[in-house]
Amino acid sequence: MSDKKGIDILDLIKKVLFTDFVKGLKVTLGYNISKSITHRYPDDEKWIPYRRFRGVHTLNRDENGRELCVACELCVKACPTSCITVVPMEDDTGRGIADRVAKVWRVNLVRCLFCGYCEDACPTRAVRLGREYELACSDFRCTVRNREDLLMPQPVPESIEGGIVAKAKFERPLSGIKVTADLKVTKKRAW
Repeated sequence: MSDKKGIDILDLIKKVLFTDFVKGLKVTLGYNISKSITHRYPDDEKWIPYRRFRGVHTLNRDENGRELCVACELCVKACPTSCITVVPMEDDTGRGIADRVAKVWRVNLVRCLFCGYCEDACPTRAVRLGREYELACSDFRCTVRNREDLLMPQPVPESIEGGIVAKAKFERPLSGIKVTADLKVTKKRAW
């Protein structure tokens, strides 16, 4: 019985002195005086994702500039949301690595899960998920990317490791807002 009284008195002292409240305040005040890790985006800094990041799709070319896509449509079959459309055609111009190329290669980014199944299914590594993560736009038409858009060179080359913060430049062209990264001025961010 005396043990029960001892525990009750200890609980009463904790309640009177607000010990749980003081513990919570200690955590909160610790974060208030710690160094901030806020990025100065988009004015000064832009984060460059790692290579394994799954951003907007890209269609790749080989060293000779020929398209790697052979329009096998495996990416369409692997896509769980059916957001990819591929229409094949015979290639007599020599623009592809095979006799068959994609006449239409379209991805609807609103429906895409960015799961990477299309990337895994591609036998020629033609479709890759890139590092572009800024997808905001004011018009629904920019959420659908066509073959011509996807064949454009990416702003962050595959050779850059990623996980860095680059000096950024904030621009306002007529088409909308754009943040470009200067990959020559980078630093590793301490988290």
